[in-house]
Amino acid sequence: MEDISQYDDDLWDDFEDDWFAPPEITYQEAVERLRTLAGQRADVVVEWDGKRKGDGRRWRDDARVVFTGAGGPRIRLRSAAQLPYVERVVGSGVPLPERHAIWYPQQGVITARLVGDFDQFHSALVRSLLPRQKRAVDLEGPLGADLAGVLASTGAFQVSEEADGSGRSLRLVSVPPELSLLYNTRDGGGLSPSLELSGVSAPDAAEAQKTLVAYGTSYLFGLARAQGASLRLWDDGYRLGSRRGPSYSTKLRFPQRQYDTEPAELYGAGNAAGRHPVERWLKYYQVLEFYMPKAAAQEVARQGVAKQDQAQSPYARPGRTRSLGSEQNQLDAVIDLAVTQAEVAGLLRDRELFTTLSDPAVIQHVETLEDDGSGAPLPGGDYRAAISSRVYGIRNRIVHMKEGGGRRGTPLLGLHSREARDLAADLRLVRYLAEKAMEHWATDLP
Repeated sequence: MEDISQYDDDLWDDFEDDWFAPPEITYQEAVERLRTLAGQRADVVVEWDGKRKGDGRRWRDDARVVFTGAGGPRIRLRSAAQLPYVERVVGSGVPLPERHAIWYPQQGVITARLVGDFDQFHSALVRSLLPRQKRAVDLEGPLGADLAGVLASTGAFQVSEEADGSGRSLRLVSVPPELSLLYNTRDGGGLSPSLELSGVSAPDAAEAQKTLVAYGTSYLFGLARAQGASLRLWDDGYRLGSRRGPSYSTKLRFPQRQYDTEPAELYGAGNAAGRHPVERWLKYYQVLEFYMPKAAAQEVARQGVAKQDQAQSPYARPGRTRSLGSEQNQLDAVIDLAVTQAEVAGLLRDRELFTTLSDPAVIQHVETLEDDGSGAPLPGGDYRAAISSRVYGIRNRIVHMKEGGGRRGTPLLGLHSREARDLAADLRLVRYLAEKAMEHWATDLP
């Protein structure tokens, strides 16, 4: 799995001295300039004991720029060559450490670190910029250098809001040096992206971060749908970083709707091609699970009952309770609200998808979709109840990982089973349902 180091000064010992341009001023002069600049702020302190390289200065004697009012992020000034980048942060930047981001209020710009499956991002970049490219890109070769140059100079997947005149825009760019300096991040070989949100107007850092999360999460969800790129905003709870089927749209629009953060991150994790199919399926299912309380509350209100246990599933369930106290019935409510009969019928027009979902030999011991005798969907059939039963059945076979099998002795759907390798159709189905659920409960962005 991916691994992100925390605030570890030893990270910078691996970098060569020529990573930055040769310094034009002495180290002491650089420190004094930073002290003068930091004196204009109440939340920045420059710490240095006065030792210089010629006097036996070690890395532990380097000057440190500490942002005391932003949770303690700091920059170790390793060389005077770093001065322009540190000056930019100290002169006009406001750290947003919970998201590994920097806000520049005067420019109205936020740059934020991203984590995720960078291999998928590289593939999306190639599909977008070089649509005829058939082979994988050698990131160390000329083509990889071209892609890195494009990302650094112009960015990728840019969208802007023109209708309301706000001037907001979003794009992916290579990680800027000041972001790496502040959060001790690696540059990922030139192709690890960061998010740049422009046109931000906020009264303080807290509101700026809310804007970043609102627009950034929605943008990355849109990018995941359009290009299959599994990228997420940094969260301080992560221990994830960079590591080395479905058809996607090429359209990506400026966010109009705000999606819930946790489901969007789960959806992004489900898109990670490096994950096991069972893990990916569970991530998409967790999106549906997230909305079960909202769906149940809407059903309680619609049915005019006092308690959730008194409300019933919108689908007939012969032989068992229909109370919304059951997770399966709550899943019914999510699917019933998120997708229409016509939308499901449109999805199942894909003959290969329907054939797989209606074949009991592919994924056993779960609901299969009934056909018309010729292998096609039933005319006018409403498959939502059957789909809900199938999804919940797969869920049970995966999560009830107990010796001897799951409920009523149903065999497990194990990581190394044949069925785990044949989850492609069901991954597509649960991914589609997750998208629809997120869209249904999304809200308008201001």
